[in-house]
Amino acid sequence: MKSPRFSIIIPTLNEEKYLPHLLDSLCEQTEKNFEVIVVDGKSKDKTVHVAESYSKRIALRVVISPVKNVSKQRNLGAGTARGTWFLFIDADTIVLPYALSRLQQYIQNSDAKVLTAWGKPDSEKIEESMHTL
Repeated sequence: MKSPRFSIIIPTLNEEKYLPHLLDSLCEQTEKNFEVIVVDGKSKDKTVHVAESYSKRIALRVVISPVKNVSKQRNLGAGTARGTWFLFIDADTIVLPYALSRLQQYIQNSDAKVLTAWGKPDSEKIEESMHTL
């Protein structure tokens, strides 16, 4: 089996409310050569069930982390990833439908080894752009 271009690693902990928005946005990507790895920190809600419900729409697998620690969850996901490029995305994020195709185009036209990005909340109200667990 050919390795995917991108491995999208999503650490989660009680993200059933937010995760569907991100996974829907990944399903709408124009570039399809990617895998999704949801690394769950033993959520007490339906996060794992929500993630698994997308496995027929995109190449997705769930890994259960023995600890609740976002850095360790990212590392665990990276350890199981098969892609050439790793994207670490938080569960409360959405990506535009052309994000991966533009990223692929940029990579092909540069000698980049590592990339980073910035995000912008879709609301100016602090209570809408932040959440606590």
